[in-house]
Amino acid sequence: MKDIIRDQEQDVKIERGDFVIDESDQQHIEDIFIAQKGEFKEFPLVGFGAINYIKSQTTDDEFKRDLKIQLEYDNYINSTIDTSEGIQNTKIII
Repeated sequence: MKDIIRDQEQDVKIERGDFVIDESDQQHIEDIFIAQKGEFKEFPLVGFGAINYIKSQTTDDEFKRDLKIQLEYDNYINSTIDTSEGIQNTKIII
């Protein structure tokens, strides 16, 4: 997918006086990963809320299942989630 790109500070990236439009899959995944349910008003069920999993008793399987469900809401169907280094170092591969 293509969308308007943000820079490291989450500001809209501008080059030569115009918005930068490029591949945005990674940006969309990060948005879903961080957002709480209800933050996307048009899609109130979307939002993983990663902060909720810090110091929780969630197992790796529950974490992967919940994240995979959220990614599927945005049509990332064949995602692979690697938690082999622990939830804090999770890698998402699509």
